[in-house]
Amino acid sequence: MAQDSITDWVAQAKQRSEAEKYTAGNRSPRVIRNPKAPSTGEKIMEIAEKLRPWLAQMFEGVRDDNGMLVQPARVRGIALNVAQRIVQDSQKEAAHG
Repeated sequence: MAQDSITDWVAQAKQRSEAEKYTAGNRSPRVIRNPKAPSTGEKIMEIAEKLRPWLAQMFEGVRDDNGMLVQPARVRGIALNVAQRIVQDSQKEAAHG
């Protein structure tokens, strides 16, 4: 009688372990990605956003040739142009070593 209960217990344990193997194999894998290096455009935008407040303060109250105050869109354009030049120059320096 004790032998039957042990045999049943072993059989149930084997079934459980097989079921666990099956379900463990079907779990969705965890994907670990390395952080990608920012693209050139992302670098330009990051630098431009850091330059823009400084440029906005610099151009505050400044008027253009027509007597109009310098618009925020113009300041943003200047920041983008400067950032683009910074990134291009740094890439040239890195290429030439």
